Amino acid sequence: MTIQQELPKKVFQDDFRPGRGNALQAAVASIFGLELANVPNFVELPEGYESAIQSFCCDRDRDRDDRTTTSMVKIKLTTAAAAAAGEEEIEDEDKDEDDHNHQYGGKLCVLRGKSPRGDFGHVVVARRNKVGDGFEMIHDPHPDETFLDESEKFGWCMFFVPTA
Repeated sequence: MTIQQELPKKVFQDDFRPGRGNALQAAVASIFGLELANVPNFVELPEGYESAIQSFCCDRDRDRDDRTTTSMVKIKLTTAAAAAAGEEEIEDEDKDEDDHNHQYGGKLCVLRGKSPRGDFGHVVVARRNKVGDGFEMIHDPHPDETFLDESEKFGWCMFFVPTA
């Protein structure tokens, strides 16, 4: 499966309940170029959003003929200053920060931070800068398109990577 590094489609959320809304669903739909109705609202699924996204990737791959698969890679970001600089906590001890910057630089991701509309989380589609110095905001699934409150640290970013 080829993951586009240009956003194939802008999909907007239609559920705005804090903690239950579907910004994550709309962000994933945008990255994959799908209609909102063809992607589940991951935060409402009983297995949790991470497992639900991995299952979604596996289900999509099963329907493809090109034998490639897609994995979701979630990276927890560190302090606000480090997150703004594109630094991250390394969960894979075999990789250092330069490896992550090289591997994901220029790639689209789902970026989680604080909503500018209240005291709750929100996700947007962003692009990891190639030199590892932060993120470029690409698409906010919320119709007001105010992205994230950058005075707060970003919590994590999630990439979709093809595997053999």
